[in-house]
Amino acid sequence: MVISKRHLESRLHTINRECKQDYDLNYASCYGGWQLTANNGSTVICHRVPARQMLSFLDGIILGITDLKN
Repeated sequence: MVISKRHLESRLHTINRECKQDYDLNYASCYGGWQLTANNGSTVICHRVPARQMLSFLDGIILGITDLKN
């Protein structure tokens, strides 16, 4: 399965909505892939990783949010 930007942004939207945060994703192939940041990029939540690893990271956050609600 190819992980697209749309897959990642969909999960990020869910996280931002549920946590009332403003996390951002940015991509730079020359630096190693995707990065999750907060505070307009000044705080790094997850350093640069490939798309599949970022998808797993975001899915883990969503799973944690779901667990806390139940």
